[in-house]
Amino acid sequence: MRNSLLLGTLSLVAASAVGGQIDAETTEARTPWTSLAANDAAEDFHFVIVSDRTGGERPGVFESALPKANLLEPAFVVSVGDLIEGYTEDQAQIDAEWVEFEGFVDQLTVPFFYVAGNHDMDNAVMAEAWRERFGPSYYHFVYKDVLFLVLNSELFGMVSKPDTPVPGPWTQAEQLAFVERTLERYPDPRWTIVLVHQPLWDYASGPRGDWPEVERMLGSRDYTVFAGHFHRYVRLVRNDRRYITLATTGGGSSLRGTPYGEFDHVAWVTMTASGPRIANLLLDGIHGEDVVTRSRRDAIRTLSGAVRSLPVTGDGDIFEAGTVAFEIVNRGPMDLQASYAIAPGPDLVYQGRPRLMTVAPGARERIELRVATDAPVAYTAIAPGRVIWSLSTGEDPVAIKTVTGLLPVGTPEIPRTVAPTLDGLLDDWDELPFRADAQGDVASPATAATDVSFAFALREADGDLYLAASVVDDSVVASGTLGPRVQDALVVNVDSRPEPQRSANVPLYPATRDGHVARMARAHLTVVEARPEPPDDYLRQSQADVRWRTRRTERGYSVEARIPGSFLDAEANGRWDVLRIAVTAVDWDEGEITNQIPWDARGSSGVALHWQPDRFGEAPVAGSGTFLRQAEP
Repeated sequence: MRNSLLLGTLSLVAASAVGGQIDAETTEARTPWTSLAANDAAEDFHFVIVSDRTGGERPGVFESALPKANLLEPAFVVSVGDLIEGYTEDQAQIDAEWVEFEGFVDQLTVPFFYVAGNHDMDNAVMAEAWRERFGPSYYHFVYKDVLFLVLNSELFGMVSKPDTPVPGPWTQAEQLAFVERTLERYPDPRWTIVLVHQPLWDYASGPRGDWPEVERMLGSRDYTVFAGHFHRYVRLVRNDRRYITLATTGGGSSLRGTPYGEFDHVAWVTMTASGPRIANLLLDGIHGEDVVTRSRRDAIRTLSGAVRSLPVTGDGDIFEAGTVAFEIVNRGPMDLQASYAIAPGPDLVYQGRPRLMTVAPGARERIELRVATDAPVAYTAIAPGRVIWSLSTGEDPVAIKTVTGLLPVGTPEIPRTVAPTLDGLLDDWDELPFRADAQGDVASPATAATDVSFAFALREADGDLYLAASVVDDSVVASGTLGPRVQDALVVNVDSRPEPQRSANVPLYPATRDGHVARMARAHLTVVEARPEPPDDYLRQSQADVRWRTRRTERGYSVEARIPGSFLDAEANGRWDVLRIAVTAVDWDEGEITNQIPWDARGSSGVALHWQPDRFGEAPVAGSGTFLRQAEP
């Protein structure tokens, strides 16, 4: 059923408030029931909200949620956007993704209402495709005297360009005029439900775009706002009204559970005479709308960001004994309790004693751990251990466990040599000393021994950085028709910025969301070798003018790449002398490709093998992968 056919049906008003009477009899003076007045007022109804499906889709989750929605027998289902992966101007791809999604929606036995998210509408081509397929990108409907106001958040400002509305058939001025007309037309509904993709009120820099103007127009009426986009649930209160950002219905998520607001769910909303009542239906149970409140979110944020790895760098290539350091920072208003346990891994030895500590509000606590090895080992070959932290805070204590990597950091040199020929052949490289045979990131799933492994080497020539790598892969997936993030690739990040930025660990996705992206040479070195130059889609993966060649080999593929010294010098604010390098192999197997983007190369069919702890992951080690430029002779 298409939504355009349902608007007339749903523009109904029912005002009866008479509850049904249960017919029951007993001859006893006492009764085994509390009342016979059923809770079925005529104006009550139920609807379901589904949240983000994409931005790192985990296949099968969203489509499995719709039959469950049918079991609930709602009046209808609404969304909060990010329904397809999008981010393309390829009309055939856009059409294919919408056809797939409409196939999912066809499972519903009730009406479905579309809301545009950034993945659904990132450019003029996608906006026009929406108009051709669904008509308006902002609209309203009314059911039982409840006004539903559906807005296009990308007209307030695109996620990729917050100050620019998405180009296409509509303007933000037209949308605001529509909001004003609609609210004037329905000045006193019993409730107003606003559906919008981006939580425009909940950015760190403050409300975005014209959102305050929408709040001004909503005025003193009773309303509730629902959004998605951040992939984490939270209920806020603004203007004495509830603003609810939903988690995911299959979109990218670490799924750390309800304390983090990270779970797959649908929201089950019951409209009553006193407003909506919200239950979050999860696979593991039912939670009320206060599953995460502002106070609990603040406590989780305090705990989640409390422990960080500190840069402590040893000298040379070989490690025998040394120190790793961490800092606990309490940014909350109450004492923070912390303890830790050590799992040193196969290479390190730790003989210290666990500690239990209390960190006062605003205070910092430095923890230094002395580790050693039974025999000398190269810094770059040490398998990282883990530190498991137990943290709690609050009057109604919120407690979490978090893991950090345990890894001494050295400063091996990058040898100087003549520039190798950039042809994907490795016959002009003596050896590849840095190996990843097992998962180097303690927070990422282990990869199967037969899936993927790699070795690489580094050189410097005339100020440029060269990388060679040999990847062993049992099933190479590579095609010029696939996007760079949905096929096998070697992902390389090179950071030449001065301290403290270089050694710091800033999560990549939140940094991107708030517009504070660290400039690095960042590239997916994909296995497309049939063209003399990689296509533009591949070059856009890097901020530097990275050049590379790949070759199929009997056991997988090889890579050679050049990162220009001019870029590295510019980011170093002078001649670069120190680099931080992260290398990851992303492995897809035949039959797993779904034309969806992996969530930071995790949480999808593709797997990621990290050489060292992922600096953008959940357990980074400050300064890991640091190399020195060889001194002039």
